[in-house]
Amino acid sequence: MKKATRLTILAVCIILFFIFTPYIVLYSMGYRLDFANIKILATGGIYVRSYPQADQIIIDSKIDGKPGMFLNAFFVQNLAPQNHTLLVKKPGYFSYGKNVSVIENHVTKLENILLIKENLSFDLLAEKTDYFSLSSDKKYILVSEYSQESLALEYLQLSSPGLKKNYSVLLKNTEILDTTWADNSNIALIKIKNASDVSYYIFDPSSAKTVLAAVPYLDKNSTQIYFDGAQIYYVENQTLYYLKNTKVTALIKDIAAYKILDNKILALSSDGLLLEYDVLGKLLQNITTKKFLLYKNKSYKLSVEFQRTFLETNDSLYLFDPDKEAFADFYSPIENYEILFAPDGKNLILSNSNEIYLYSFEEKLYKKLFSGEKIKNCQWLNNDYIIFEDNKTIKISEIDYRGNINIVSLPPDNPSQIAFNRQDGKLYVLAEKQLIFSEKITQ
Repeated sequence: MKKATRLTILAVCIILFFIFTPYIVLYSMGYRLDFANIKILATGGIYVRSYPQADQIIIDSKIDGKPGMFLNAFFVQNLAPQNHTLLVKKPGYFSYGKNVSVIENHVTKLENILLIKENLSFDLLAEKTDYFSLSSDKKYILVSEYSQESLALEYLQLSSPGLKKNYSVLLKNTEILDTTWADNSNIALIKIKNASDVSYYIFDPSSAKTVLAAVPYLDKNSTQIYFDGAQIYYVENQTLYYLKNTKVTALIKDIAAYKILDNKILALSSDGLLLEYDVLGKLLQNITTKKFLLYKNKSYKLSVEFQRTFLETNDSLYLFDPDKEAFADFYSPIENYEILFAPDGKNLILSNSNEIYLYSFEEKLYKKLFSGEKIKNCQWLNNDYIIFEDNKTIKISEIDYRGNINIVSLPPDNPSQIAFNRQDGKLYVLAEKQLIFSEKITQ
């Protein structure tokens, strides 16, 4: 081989070395060359974890993997910074599909995926049922059947449903509208409606005299009722009353809303001042000095959760700003809403009969999760999923609004009442006068 040829080959090799070496080095460091835009891009990754553990995880119909045996997680790196399709599969479960955006030098995490069984099994808990209520500690359940002559009650412990107490109360043509349990779950305040009036009763399964005792003074005009098992607070004609042992006392006049909190009363006066009282109605301090404008044709409600104080009306929502000592508009996207705080306090749900919105306190924005017809009974399943009824169908939805939102429908159809018990992870459903409960859904 001539010297010139050898030099030519050497020169070509040197040139190729300097051309490809940077690319190989950058590739090994997680960078890619975007030939279309002629620029270098850093890659990202996707981290996936589900409950129960998935059998197959597919990304872009190309990458096919399975979570580790001990970590129950799947991680893919060196993905181009763009949208990718994710599919999480497990036999017998609804598949989870999502359009995932990957960002340079970041890992997109989907670590709270809940897989729902396609054929969720249910067991019978009670027959001939018209109403039920889970206790505040979620360990007991009160079941009722209506008849023209009496009100049948059944009280049982969920861990031992065979050990139940049955009662028959001579209340004709009645139905239960609501049940408020004391924190210890040993006693409850029941709101009962008959043909012409609304009455309240104390349900006490341990009572030797009567299991259902009428509460004096409370009627259809009583609002904002608070019950802790020993005493009752309620509002009538803008006056807060205190009821204990059949004795009633007027505590605070000219009140629009109140909240019992840490043995104190947080009250919004009818002239728009936020005040703090002790439990016997003695004024402790003015929290605000500037009056909040109230309207006579609106009802108001105070909610305090995770050190945040909200003021609710049927068409607006306000959040108290302690620095400014005033309520600020929280800009509710819907009217006639119900507000539901996530168990961890990081998000809240606003729902009405047509829409469900999520508010993220971290991102400080609203996102619409669902639009439907006749939405009701919206509840938190855990910190990442909600359950609700829509047009006589039970639905479970994730709150992760990145890309598409995964929603599945569950049996049975046409439920009259649902309640999810976060203590045992089971769904309780009343349908066609049968009270049934599901197998465990959440972790």
